[in-house]
Amino acid sequence: MNTQTEFEYIGDYKMQESNCVAIAFTRITGSNPVSINGFPLAEGQTLRIEQNVGDVDRTQYNVQFTQDGVKTNECYCFRTLPLGQFQKDSL
Repeated sequence: MNTQTEFEYIGDYKMQESNCVAIAFTRITGSNPVSINGFPLAEGQTLRIEQNVGDVDRTQYNVQFTQDGVKTNECYCFRTLPLGQFQKDSL
């Protein structure tokens, strides 16, 4: 299976579609606390979720910054998509 990886900055509350074979969320060191579907990410931590070969994750991930502060809301999402499927233009 050929794939394509998309990178996305998240700086506010968001419901993130997966529609992918793998997804990861990274909280940057020094940023405000963030949780993914209620799971808190520590500073510098990455949450990775991968599917079995041939499976596609259809989960809606709730990305929520859990407190406002002097730090920035900064989380990055990395999605591995099957090439030719689930492109942004077709969502």
